[in-house]
Amino acid sequence: MTVRRVLTLAAVGALAASLLTGCDMRTLSFNTSAASVALHVNVASAAQTSSVPLVAAPPEPAAVVGPVPAAWGAAPHMRVDAPQAPNGAAVSILLFDEASAQVLYHHNGNEPLAPASLTKIATAIVAIEHGDLDRRVTTDVDSRVMRGSTVMGLIPGDEFTVRDLLYGMMLPSGNDAALAIGRATSGSDAAFVEEMNKLAARLGLTGTHFANPHGLNAPGHLTSAHDLALLSRYAMTLADFRAVVTTTAWTARGSRDIAVTNVINDVLYSIPGADGVKSGFTRQAGRTLVASASRNGHRLYAVVLNDQQRLTDASALLEWGFRSFDWTP
Repeated sequence: MTVRRVLTLAAVGALAASLLTGCDMRTLSFNTSAASVALHVNVASAAQTSSVPLVAAPPEPAAVVGPVPAAWGAAPHMRVDAPQAPNGAAVSILLFDEASAQVLYHHNGNEPLAPASLTKIATAIVAIEHGDLDRRVTTDVDSRVMRGSTVMGLIPGDEFTVRDLLYGMMLPSGNDAALAIGRATSGSDAAFVEEMNKLAARLGLTGTHFANPHGLNAPGHLTSAHDLALLSRYAMTLADFRAVVTTTAWTARGSRDIAVTNVINDVLYSIPGADGVKSGFTRQAGRTLVASASRNGHRLYAVVLNDQQRLTDASALLEWGFRSFDWTP
């Protein structure tokens, strides 16, 4: 029989860690403030009943590390009748509330993993922050030699605006467009990657290090689900970024026309209220996804890393979040 209890800070003072043996650490969800700590714990034990007092240890500080950026809304609270969070197949999975910057659920949320093309969220941010997206640039990238890679279809000498390259990078996940953006923005691949890592440091993404602008496998190219949630939260404050990730098709009109389509259409069409963000895949990283959805003025992010059923798991976690949490004061 499953018993759910909410422990206040006053109760936490007298806790005994020995009774946590039966806890599933994947079901821990907490919010912290100067005044209180709420710990939602599911304890499975045939011997326990609702009349048995529950004793549990306070959440460990290492459960979710990293900065908590400024909130622009109150954190939601879990409903008393909320079901257990769905069990997914992801190596790392996390549900994040945008307004409060609170982690609502996670499993291995801080584990550094290869993000694949989720890297392009950071690439887009750096380009957008540089501004002047409608300036025309000449590319030297040749997609024809990038065999086995998702591409926009660039060839040397192509002229497009940076905005066109953004759509060519984010919609079909063009690795050629990511390189072209970096070189047009910073002059070289290395200089652009340095800017990406400065962005990560500025946002406090302590588990993140970028080695390239596209996300193809490279030593030390790692991030975490929590860092990706923070990165996406910031990205979605940028109007140009939101416009790109909610677009399903775009025609780049430069020295020639290239039509591109959004490879995360499954997210935009299968999840009610979906408004982004990005998918990725390499053999090393597996299938990755940051999915966002907004309902009744609230946006949640589901991040899944190394998950063969990324869309199913992200969708289930978002549905669980909207049904299980209440934003009413």
